[in-house]
Amino acid sequence: MEQFSVLCWIYILILTLFTIHIDTSRPPIRTNKLVSYSIPDKRLLKQALGFNEDIYLNFTELTTKYKFPTEVHSVTTEDGYVLNIFRILSKCSDRTNSYPVFMMHGLFDTSDMWIIPSTDLGLGYVLATNCYDVWAANGRGNNYSRRHIRLDPNKDPTYWEYSFDETGRYDLPAIIDYILQKTGYPKLFFVGHSQGTTEYFVMGSLRPEYNNKVFLAVQLGPVAWMKYLNNRIAVLLAQNYEVIKDFLESAGYREVFPRQGIVHHIAEFLCQKVPALCELGFTLSTGHKQGTMTLKTISIAIGHLFSGTSIKNLSHFAQLVNSGKFQRYDEGIKGNLQRYGLAKPREYNVSLISSPIVLFSAENDRLSSLKDVDILISKLPNLKENYIVPRPYWSHHNHIWDIAATELVHPKILKYFDNFKNLN
Repeated sequence: MEQFSVLCWIYILILTLFTIHIDTSRPPIRTNKLVSYSIPDKRLLKQALGFNEDIYLNFTELTTKYKFPTEVHSVTTEDGYVLNIFRILSKCSDRTNSYPVFMMHGLFDTSDMWIIPSTDLGLGYVLATNCYDVWAANGRGNNYSRRHIRLDPNKDPTYWEYSFDETGRYDLPAIIDYILQKTGYPKLFFVGHSQGTTEYFVMGSLRPEYNNKVFLAVQLGPVAWMKYLNNRIAVLLAQNYEVIKDFLESAGYREVFPRQGIVHHIAEFLCQKVPALCELGFTLSTGHKQGTMTLKTISIAIGHLFSGTSIKNLSHFAQLVNSGKFQRYDEGIKGNLQRYGLAKPREYNVSLISSPIVLFSAENDRLSSLKDVDILISKLPNLKENYIVPRPYWSHHNHIWDIAATELVHPKILKYFDNFKNLN
């Protein structure tokens, strides 16, 4: 244990040395100058410390390692954000009937979530093996999609003026149009997790014409209403989000938890050396029951989490918690009048979501409570099923990283896809 402690402090010291360029002399006032607190990705150091290489390999490196042919595509949104999408080609020799599947990740995550920790458990691999044409997207602001036709994410605060409202209104429609144009299909399948589901509900409400471009939407751990959020830490942060937001922005921050941030590196190191500690973090944040995901899975997952998002995005989620409504971003009375023509933001009208939807819910999910899911269910006009995974311990990330997902989640998704293919 003493040897580990020394190693830990050496690692943290090395990482800290890369951050001393930050200007600490700035006065504590709101500034338009962004602070950079990213750290170079030191693979050689990680290799020397014995990291599992799947922790730090990127999407195409992982798919190459596991022999899944992959393409890299770029999509530009209406408001100028440039997004990276990874296409995993069907493993079947005859690809003429490989239906496209658009996969959208959750908060702090990337497309990597669909291909870790293994070819058996990664849903992206499973779908490609079953002859589907997989398109794993990345929303604006994460480490794969930090580009804009005019704005520099490291210099321009305006780049970070977005929440899931913009990703739902602009990112998802642009990606859908691109996939359909490339594949020639009139529709596609959609799979979302966590924030990925939120963005879909936004798109279906604000741009209902896109409902006609989806065969079926599978929503894992759906998040819309957060009135009954069962997470004390998240509720406390939400109640104080304005103070936190003002403090961070006055210090020059607009992005939180970037992939190369010190928080990511320390979490990555601790999860490699003490994975049980990281499992406790999952328990506190999502309701995860210890022992239901392997420690190897958790250590790899943490290596790909903390991939960056905007402070405004987190603030929008905080507003959902505080208001108990699924509504657009509250800019204040003056800002709301300018943006919406109303003193208060409108709620998203999910009754406009006409595309077929299947929800995958969980009894022990602290981020997507069954009570909140029930509110969503009462308003969706074309819900095919709310499948509550029949395990009392099941939580937010068990949908994607629990080994039992190969029996409880994947077959059900494949069956639904097959059924809807036959209908079209």
